[in-house]
Amino acid sequence: MSDVSANLVSPTPESLDSAILLVLMATIPDKIYFKDLHSRFVRNNPAHARSLGATSPQFVIGKSDADFFSSAHAERALADEQTIIQTGQPVIGKIERLTLLDGSIAWASTTKMPWRDSSGRIIGTFGLSRDITATKIAEEKLTEERNLLRTIIDHIPSRIYIKDTASRYILNNRAHLALLGVEHQAEAVGRTTADFFPGERGRQALDDDRQVLEGATTIISHEKSDFGAEGDVHWALTTKVPFHDVNQRIAGLVGISHDITRRKQAEDALKLHTAAMETDVRMARQIQETFLPRSYPVFPRGVPAEASALRFAHRYIPTTTLGGDFFQIVQLDDVKCGILICDVMGHGVRAGLLTALIRGVVAELGERATDPARVLAEINHSLTPVLEQTGQPVFATAFFGVIDTAASSLTYSNAGHPPPLILRAAVNSVIRLVPSDPEPAAGLIHDFQYSRQETAFDPGDCLLAYTDGILEAANPAGEIFGEERLIAQLVGSRGLAGSLVCDRLVRATEAYSARLDFEDDVCIVTIESTGTTCVIRPVSYDI
Repeated sequence: MSDVSANLVSPTPESLDSAILLVLMATIPDKIYFKDLHSRFVRNNPAHARSLGATSPQFVIGKSDADFFSSAHAERALADEQTIIQTGQPVIGKIERLTLLDGSIAWASTTKMPWRDSSGRIIGTFGLSRDITATKIAEEKLTEERNLLRTIIDHIPSRIYIKDTASRYILNNRAHLALLGVEHQAEAVGRTTADFFPGERGRQALDDDRQVLEGATTIISHEKSDFGAEGDVHWALTTKVPFHDVNQRIAGLVGISHDITRRKQAEDALKLHTAAMETDVRMARQIQETFLPRSYPVFPRGVPAEASALRFAHRYIPTTTLGGDFFQIVQLDDVKCGILICDVMGHGVRAGLLTALIRGVVAELGERATDPARVLAEINHSLTPVLEQTGQPVFATAFFGVIDTAASSLTYSNAGHPPPLILRAAVNSVIRLVPSDPEPAAGLIHDFQYSRQETAFDPGDCLLAYTDGILEAANPAGEIFGEERLIAQLVGSRGLAGSLVCDRLVRATEAYSARLDFEDDVCIVTIESTGTTCVIRPVSYDI
């Protein structure tokens, strides 16, 4: 029996090195290239060729950076390489901004070395370039966010500071630096409260820090008093909470202090200022109402309102100064319209803030809000952290639909909201827009996947979306208005304009409840499909 292994030829070190180099050149994602003394490419790997937009490495041979990059970049690269050839000194990890001939921008970390022959004579250069565009973009965004945060906290009148686990300052805003009696951040870093306020005041602050840093408590809006330099009593509303590192270990604390001296001094006179406070709150309501549309979009853009494929109307009646019911119309393109109607839990400031949060989520999606299920998922994602971080449940029922006037369709998702209604013009019937299996309100279940439904929305059809303030309006006997009466009102409004449908519904509810006010916020929106089509064509001014 012959020994097969005897017939195998062991590779020489040179052939093995060559094979390894070929595999490395062919598979590594980094760009590798060799250049002659005139900075012309003599060898490169496929990754480098692809980054230049070349069809193959062979296409690049004999060319220079000037054939692929802007003249400014090509000149810088040539200067670097000629310096390497003249001095023998490499360039290690240089961060470069690359501008291709088509104007696109990229970033790379570049290392360039002198290329020597077997006798040690420099015969060119070789280099390795790694794409760090994503990293640079992330760094720039981080820098922008850091600058934005610094700008915000420096212009907030409240005194904001961050301490490490030894109660030493690591960041202070301008207001807090002024309280400490210094102008620059470097004068506060590494020092404690006791360094600026020796005595009982400093000791009390450090004791509060210790309790927070040990995880024993958080200090939320505690009123603290002390005597100023003139002997006057000063009051501050202080909050101290721990912050955690990536391993969820306490890494320090964040403090916010508000000077409430004047407020404390004025407590006995609060009744005199009630009217002014009510005026401020009414102004907040007016600001909230400015978010409601004063005019409606037209479809397609640019047509007169009477030629729009969709017509809108609404009525908004908050029961408190700041309500939690609202709607939002999003013009996705010339034929698609997004409609959100939402009812945030509760009333007042918290509800007002949450409505602003939800509006921001939808506004950020903008013309990308074409998938109703995704929109509700994003709203849900924005609300669930409030429960997780505060332990306080917050939720909102919401309906989001996308009307496609070209396809005569309505795609929608429903997060526990009272089902909107469509009055079918052709058959004078009403359908309810609700999933067969009801789905939860936003903010209750983390990462819940909402379903998407679709139905026809033909010319002449009318969509009625509303909040539960209409349904729950009760008569003197305690019986609610209910969905059946709502449907009956809609059917009886067939052929009326949307604004008249809204007015008729409000009057009917007021008559049923025998009162002119509601116990809960009321929001009603109608959208009519007119069936009008108007093509926008460019105007030619040729004579």
